[in-house]
Amino acid sequence: MLIIGELINCTRKKVGEAAQKRDAAFFQDLARKQAAAGAHMLDVNAGLPEKEVELLSWLVDLVQGVVEIPLCLDSADPEAITKALPLCKQRPMVNSISDEPARWALLPVLKEHHPRVIALCLSESGVPNGVDDRVATASRLIDRLTAEGFALDDIYVDPCVMPIATGPHGQHLLAAVRQIVGRYPGVHISAGVSNVSFGLPVRKLLNETFLQLLMAHGLDAAIVDPCDPQLMMSVLAAETLLGRDANCKSYLRAYREGKLGPVT
Repeated sequence: MLIIGELINCTRKKVGEAAQKRDAAFFQDLARKQAAAGAHMLDVNAGLPEKEVELLSWLVDLVQGVVEIPLCLDSADPEAITKALPLCKQRPMVNSISDEPARWALLPVLKEHHPRVIALCLSESGVPNGVDDRVATASRLIDRLTAEGFALDDIYVDPCVMPIATGPHGQHLLAAVRQIVGRYPGVHISAGVSNVSFGLPVRKLLNETFLQLLMAHGLDAAIVDPCDPQLMMSVLAAETLLGRDANCKSYLRAYREGKLGPVT
């Protein structure tokens, strides 16, 4: 399971305020904490209006100065991605491209640097509502990216998690993930899980449970908070139960290191 740390996100109030102040120590601390907690990659979202191009590059240089794990460049601004991508010391991921004409402006720079790519199931029609539109959009994205030279192993389909408070989106998404994985063996599935619980109480419970359900249907990457020990324990347990942890080695190592908390 690829854990992508979600905390460096300037659309969040506290993080955005730190970005406005160019508080380097704040971001370096966030990066170190996520890496130490077990993140394999860090999402870097510089989403401040009119400042994203300069800010994303600043954050990339800053974060790479204190951690040695790859970055996921998270921006809807092609110029911001174009400027930041060459600065990455390790092979990055780009979050995201979608089935919208404006997003395909990124294609030349993606082909030049060949990062891993999150393919978000958004189209000109907007946010997906059901199973069929998710699968159809994913198919168009995968087919175009592979035609442009991207391997299935480099593509991470994001089926677009929606709040279950507004409809049966959880069921639709799980069914879509299973179909996408079945249709394209070797492609990856990624998701920002926390959207599922928006508007409901005890959100962490819903997020954690939905993450496990998604893993059972084919999810193998997630943008989450790696500093949440209960979530990380749940991921490890699910990996073990799904047969992704050979001989339970990772589970047993985590137990010996005291990372499974008070669970008995």
